Amino acid sequence: MTLQRLAKVRSLSTRHVFTFRGKPIQRISRSFRTTLKDAGITDFRFHDLRHCASTNLRRAGVDTATAMKIVGHKSEKMWKRYNAIEERDLLQAALKVQKYLQENTPRTLDPKTESL
Repeated sequence: MTLQRLAKVRSLSTRHVFTFRGKPIQRISRSFRTTLKDAGITDFRFHDLRHCASTNLRRAGVDTATAMKIVGHKSEKMWKRYNAIEERDLLQAALKVQKYLQENTPRTLDPKTESL
């Protein structure tokens, strides 16, 4: 997707992420709390979205330097702190290794059933 197409989703004419009628929203705390309440979401902070974005960028395969720039991390230590490694991440890693080994491990011929 090009930046022009992304601009149709969210205006790129401003550096602000949250706008209302083209003007930046100065404080979203009340709207955020109301939205969480209406959705029945508890124990969630606005800052949790940054953790989620970092983890999703990693899972999507975005390289570390680019992802760090997107979320505003200046050190790899902070980047690592924001990434949640869950059971499914470990499973995906194991499946990738398994696929790699299946595709790249030479087979040994069984002399009883196979011939060169």
